[in-house]
Amino acid sequence: MKALFPILLTFTATFLYAQNTTPVLDGVVEDLEWKDAQNFTLDYEVDPGDNTPPPHQTKAYIKYTKTDLYVGFIAYADMNNLRSSIRNRDEGFRDDNVLFGFDAYGDGRYMIALGTNPEGNQIDVKVLPNGDDDNYDVNFESKATKHENNYQVELKNPFANLQLNERNKLELGLDYRLDSFLENETRNHFWTSINWYLKL
Repeated sequence: MKALFPILLTFTATFLYAQNTTPVLDGVVEDLEWKDAQNFTLDYEVDPGDNTPPPHQTKAYIKYTKTDLYVGFIAYADMNNLRSSIRNRDEGFRDDNVLFGFDAYGDGRYMIALGTNPEGNQIDVKVLPNGDDDNYDVNFESKATKHENNYQVELKNPFANLQLNERNKLELGLDYRLDSFLENETRNHFWTSINWYLKL
């Protein structure tokens, strides 16, 4: 079984600067609220594809204030076949879902992954080189909404969870992931290409 995130391969140092506008945590990724965020697209399907273009586009956004880290997703999908149910915490892996992973120390020792399914049911896990700890819990906020051709997710994670001091500049190892179900199989999409054979 593949690890949730291949943490030793995909970390990229990302520099962010604190912004003045704060998103309203309502599960709707509005242009005005996220206009000064850094943004990414999840351009690679790594399973079952081999770094091939995904069937649907996913956009991710990240910004922060002095106290909180914000992440937004717009996940385009075939909404008639979306897998989404109201579930207990950490059971959203059974559905379509989006995840944001960060390596606060930037050294690959572990990653914290936070996300939700399209209903907003929270997922959090500590990703270790030798396996995932899904008993790990983080006190973060999330909202999700469903639309005609996509679902949207907004996350708010206090810096206190990262054990970091307040700062105007932040460097983190970041990764973004989307899981979807299409034609009776799970599909994993990332914003970076991945060679599974190099995973330690």
